[in-house]
Amino acid sequence: MLLGICFIFFTCQTEPIETDTNSETELNARKKKKKKKNHDNDNADYRECIIIDADRSPYGAQQPTSNFWWSETPAGDDYFVADTYFSQDANNTLVFREYDNGTANILGTTVSGTCIVTVDVWLRDKKTWSEWQALGGGHKKEGTAGNASNSEDMHFYVIDNERSSISASGGDCVQEGDFGLEQRPDPNDPNTPNYGAHIGIGGANFDSDLTAIGLSTWGWLTNPDTGERLWLIDFNFKIECPNPSLGGCETAFAKGNSENDHACFSEGGFSRWGWNIGPISEGTYTYDVYAAAGQCNINNGALVGTVTIEYINGSVSATYNLLDGYVIQEEHLYAGSTVYPVKRNGRYTVAPGQYYVEQPLSGDIYVIAHSVVCDDDDDDDGGGAF
Repeated sequence: MLLGICFIFFTCQTEPIETDTNSETELNARKKKKKKKNHDNDNADYRECIIIDADRSPYGAQQPTSNFWWSETPAGDDYFVADTYFSQDANNTLVFREYDNGTANILGTTVSGTCIVTVDVWLRDKKTWSEWQALGGGHKKEGTAGNASNSEDMHFYVIDNERSSISASGGDCVQEGDFGLEQRPDPNDPNTPNYGAHIGIGGANFDSDLTAIGLSTWGWLTNPDTGERLWLIDFNFKIECPNPSLGGCETAFAKGNSENDHACFSEGGFSRWGWNIGPISEGTYTYDVYAAAGQCNINNGALVGTVTIEYINGSVSATYNLLDGYVIQEEHLYAGSTVYPVKRNGRYTVAPGQYYVEQPLSGDIYVIAHSVVCDDDDDDDGGGAF
């Protein structure tokens, strides 16, 4: 009963708290009201993904593999103190749930020594990079994956301080008890950057796998009664999800590996989505392939595999390597000296049926790798993309 009263006080501070035993009916009514507010995801669809600890690159020799950091100093200057890092084991795991209403949930437990931290962190207001920028948001790039990641590949959230909670128990804890959580830096402070929580390829800033989907966010643990900011924390981990179903077959295109080696068809004035890649010189290149990524937004589609482009001695070939759960139905390849294929009337086109490999090829070229990818009903497991 005491825990229930404390919970109601934290989340409904504008209402008086009755401690009289004769107020049980009114108290239960408030509980039901709060439950409706705090569980508005009951009717929302979600997919649950496993969380994988980040290897803390480039500081792996000084920081242990982990998913959560809890500073023990007011200044947060103990980044190289091993017991400030928490990780998973056989008995303590975290999951990531992404809902179709723009919210997400980090849920479970993580451990350091004998200190077990129970996590129930809610993220709200999912935004694309362009939407996030329009609100004045930024992308905090640091570490190995962070510095190599593309902002346009990310989705951005803000920690929901009204719903999030973290608790700690065990002798090795900085302090045992229940805590609130706020986004850091403060998104409402005009004098500090607004980074929020980002998720996408390379999203686990401190991990060496540049192709892995990950999440990074930063926060303050707070006193749930007063709101006082107590300690600095952050989350940094990789995420592995089931392959999303394409619902049949979808068009797919290869996407470049950096912000400068590819362009969306819309930049050339076309209504179709897809990317051209280049210019590239002779060599071997591997690119991610995305299906159903309308408007060139990979977060709208699914990562279905990779394609390796070999441009050697004037010849070009494309070799696909799809993730489990997908099969390729057809493919088209353009390779030539112009940004897009050229029709007989001299105009550019991006229609896959009109792709060709220019002969002869020499010097720097442009490439478009199109395919049609379908669900493989015999195999539905594997990785996914946000």
